[in-house]
Amino acid sequence: MEMTTRQNTVHPMSYYWDIVKDMDNSQKLELVAMLIESVKPMHTMPLLDVVYEEAFPDMNKELYTPEEAYELTMRDIRAIYD
Repeated sequence: MEMTTRQNTVHPMSYYWDIVKDMDNSQKLELVAMLIESVKPMHTMPLLDVVYEEAFPDMNKELYTPEEAYELTMRDIRAIYD
């Protein structure tokens, strides 16, 4: 008995894009709103329910002024793009 496997040559997102690409913008917006609403209940949790010390035990809890935060961010950006 020889088993053959069927390869899926169409990516799932390509399949769905082919279905919705000809919709007008209002239909696409409605679809996006429906998709967001369908995911929302699974992923939303009030921030107060998150225990940050347990979720991020190695996070540095030092607070920065806006100016210090800007300088740190700009230093990282310069390191990447320079």
